[in-house]
Amino acid sequence: MFIDVLLVDDDEDYAQSLKGNAALENINIFHVKTLVEMKQFLPKVISGISVIILDIKGMLTPEDKFDDEGFLAQAITYLDKEYYTKPRVILTGDVDGFNYMQKFRNNERVYRKGNTSEKEMFNYIKEVHEKLDEIVISKQYEDVFEVFERGLLNISRKGELIEIIKNIDSNDSAIMKNSLGRIRDIQEDIIAKINQVNKTLLPDNKAFNRNREISFRKSHDHILSNAMNSGYEYPKFISEVAITTYSISCDFGVHTTGSTNNTNLKPSSYTVKNALYSLFEFIRWFKTVI
Repeated sequence: MFIDVLLVDDDEDYAQSLKGNAALENINIFHVKTLVEMKQFLPKVISGISVIILDIKGMLTPEDKFDDEGFLAQAITYLDKEYYTKPRVILTGDVDGFNYMQKFRNNERVYRKGNTSEKEMFNYIKEVHEKLDEIVISKQYEDVFEVFERGLLNISRKGELIEIIKNIDSNDSAIMKNSLGRIRDIQEDIIAKINQVNKTLLPDNKAFNRNREISFRKSHDHILSNAMNSGYEYPKFISEVAITTYSISCDFGVHTTGSTNNTNLKPSSYTVKNALYSLFEFIRWFKTVI
């Protein structure tokens, strides 16, 4: 199966050469020459494109005869606004431009035109394609996934959270049960982390049950009742929904008591969505107190 990418480069001969090399790597290159053409073409293919390749210098419109110095800045600004979840790379034959990117825009992935560097770029595109869901989701919910970048939660939970988001529309009972169970686990991890780093906010005798296991309900009650006196916020729109989410996730994600009730109404994908977005708010609050 070919990986589809988009190349924006006004050099037709080079584009054809790169297409041939890419095809040997099972990469299919769509090609446009200018910024205007990129803006016109992207909406038609964006869902199927894995990576966008930008030349460091380029033309803005088909009527242009020469490269415009503002091409790259305008292209990046547009992509950051309209397609910020879509990975991109910069490809250039300009030595000075390459050095500039390395020094002043080191957050961009930059490659030199030439066989060796192009091979590295192709390998990177394959890696990105394999992780595209993770990349898109992490960028879309950047404020939530920040907890993993900062080391506030175990990195293993990142993959679980991504899977929950990927399956958010599923009404398969096994998938919903697993999603709710993992949401409960992450809630407990948050409580455990608060206890670990801030004993004043959540002392051991309020965080654990008699078996030395994290007690979410006991911890929640303590944090809620002491919020005003301790100088932090635990607002109602987060606290009340968090405890409800925990209860639902326990009943329908971990235990079986809730799922065997004699009722025609069973949890649906909406149930998981409610729980997930409640977790997002709980994570936002968590970042303010940790």
